[in-house]
Amino acid sequence: MKYLLNLRIAFVVNRVTMGVFFFLSGIANYLNFSVPNGFYQTVLTLKLQIIGPGIPPGWEGVGPLPWFIAIPYGWLLPLAEIILGALFALNYWVRWTGLLLILMTFSIILAFGIIPAGSLFPNAAESFNKNILFMTLIWMCIAYDAYEQKMSRRRTQAAADYAQNASRDDM
Repeated sequence: MKYLLNLRIAFVVNRVTMGVFFFLSGIANYLNFSVPNGFYQTVLTLKLQIIGPGIPPGWEGVGPLPWFIAIPYGWLLPLAEIILGALFALNYWVRWTGLLLILMTFSIILAFGIIPAGSLFPNAAESFNKNILFMTLIWMCIAYDAYEQKMSRRRTQAAADYAQNASRDDM
């Protein structure tokens, strides 16, 4: 039982940390919304890198996004980060908020590339995409939440079966 308690605590800490990260990221995106090279300008002008800058050599990416996609995306992504991050941290609809956070994070990976610095090796630039780690951690929270719900249903059913059998034995 002590093992499960520690596992539960680990997942609660992970879920709250991920939720708070997205919540604060959404707030930061709105705070840096209109500054030069801020979030909104980046969404409107950035070419989608998909793999990473310069991979394959000479390839500069696709895009930028058409205005009818970029403008709503630029305005709604930070709001979605705030709402979904808060819901995820507060343990509301973990499965659905987690899936939406994974999709959101995947869209960010498509924008900046799987290998953001254009190289898997350290070269004085970010060479590891933390978003892949975030997607994995969110997926683990979703899986643990589904497991906990399944075990809760089994315990409830077992208690009901026991009560039913105990009342039969009393007769």
